[in-house]
Amino acid sequence: MKNKLLLFFPIFLLFMGCANDAETTTKEISSEVLFFEFIPDTGNSSSRLHYEIKYTNPNDFAIQGYTTVTLNYNGLVLTPIKRLPQDPYINIEANSSYTEVYNVESPHDTQSLSPEQIQSFYVKFVSTKFTIVNE
Repeated sequence: MKNKLLLFFPIFLLFMGCANDAETTTKEISSEVLFFEFIPDTGNSSSRLHYEIKYTNPNDFAIQGYTTVTLNYNGLVLTPIKRLPQDPYINIEANSSYTEVYNVESPHDTQSLSPEQIQSFYVKFVSTKFTIVNE
């Protein structure tokens, strides 16, 4: 009887000593395009791409990550690599949001593009994603 009790006691402590924490599952970061505009010819021999995308963190903890935006450039679908600042990651606090704003005017290459080609050029939004690098 004493041997059974000695064997049972360590097993009892093993099960009782283990924490029964529920695993924290990370909810997906949602995105919403608030504004998207491409102007092929601004009148200044340039084009302008402007978008605003809101990313919402529905989790009860802060997250850190980066965004990718995929665009259709005249039928060519690309996800451009962004220039990285010193800290390449975006922090979104618990139950809050972050709005990414991109507003760039680029000069036309008037040597190789005709006015008709410039006017027919288009950029369309395809998709976006927020990739979490830590939880």
